[in-house]
Amino acid sequence: MKIAADVIPEFEKLFRQKLQLNNCKLKKKRQENNYEIITPARDVFLMYWCEFPEINLIYQPIGIRTKQTLVYEKAIRDHINFCVTSIQGKSHSTVASVEQEN
Repeated sequence: MKIAADVIPEFEKLFRQKLQLNNCKLKKKRQENNYEIITPARDVFLMYWCEFPEINLIYQPIGIRTKQTLVYEKAIRDHINFCVTSIQGKSHSTVASVEQEN
């Protein structure tokens, strides 16, 4: 796989495009490799990684977790997997997984 410094901006751009399809917003946090994803239902997810492409996604229990929250969570995980796979396909590497933490 390409050097992470080259891959991360490419991943971020593609991931932002995918999130826009679901009207979700992606905010880059001050801490390196940390992002906040906000859904139209006001759900908040934190996405981060120590070693790209091993990405973690955590739901932030700000409000009530609904069926819609689960729909958005699945869509976000699918978008992450699609973006990582797409980038890795360009560099002929293996597929990464999105790890879940509660």
